[in-house]
Amino acid sequence: MTLILVAGTAPSAGATTVAAGLAHRLAYAGHNVCVERLAGDIRASADAAVFAALEFADSTGAPIDAPTDTAGAVTIVEVPAGGDAASLATRFGAKLVLVGSSVDAPAGATVIINHAATTGLRAIGEDRLLAAPTVRQLIEASGAQVLTRSQAGEAAVCEHLIIGAISHDPADTYFNRFPRRAVIARAEKVDLALAALGTGSECLILTGGHEPSPYILDRAASERRTTLLVAPGGTVETMRDLEGTFGTASFSGEAKVDRIGGLMRVALDDATVAALLA
Repeated sequence: MTLILVAGTAPSAGATTVAAGLAHRLAYAGHNVCVERLAGDIRASADAAVFAALEFADSTGAPIDAPTDTAGAVTIVEVPAGGDAASLATRFGAKLVLVGSSVDAPAGATVIINHAATTGLRAIGEDRLLAAPTVRQLIEASGAQVLTRSQAGEAAVCEHLIIGAISHDPADTYFNRFPRRAVIARAEKVDLALAALGTGSECLILTGGHEPSPYILDRAASERRTTLLVAPGGTVETMRDLEGTFGTASFSGEAKVDRIGGLMRVALDDATVAALLA
């Protein structure tokens, strides 16, 4: 069994993101891959669920106490942050990948700098999509009421937060400039709401605490392309509530998996991959 441990130098360093990206890199290079999460902290179950959703790798979907032999597969195990990852690697006979913004690594470890200025060899740059919140996180941050859910539901990622149409462009043209968007507008701005729905926005947040026009509600419910929310505060207050969701969002979802897979193809060259598998 080829075993690789992935550890963050601190919580939220990006170990889950890198473990999923490493699995993607190896799977699409032709290797059978298994991804697991070592038990030991409160994040273990959520991280294990992320790995269970990966279509290109096997996983038990629950935290494990120790790696088990998976014949013919490369096993990647994320370990809790802040522990003695080097000792665990020695104990399990594993290669070690350390993830952080600044890493003082033991001999033999592969270091991946996360939140780097740009993506390059063994470095993952800051990325808007990876930092983006889900609709669920926008609901929690704004205290909004859910009126209708899209087919993608609350797991949809919102890469851009857009306030109305504040340019000379028509609303449809303006909104379409921003992929994976949440539109924030006053509840009485029916024209903006219709444009947000018509362009397939992931989320429409109506501010001011007012119920929308029944026409808006019926259209959102029938098309199911956009999750429709009503926030209790005004537009400015709602935007302030949502600002902190970027960069604190947990790693999950197909869009983020595809993005880290692409970034890891740049960050891990063939020589680094060969060293991890040796």
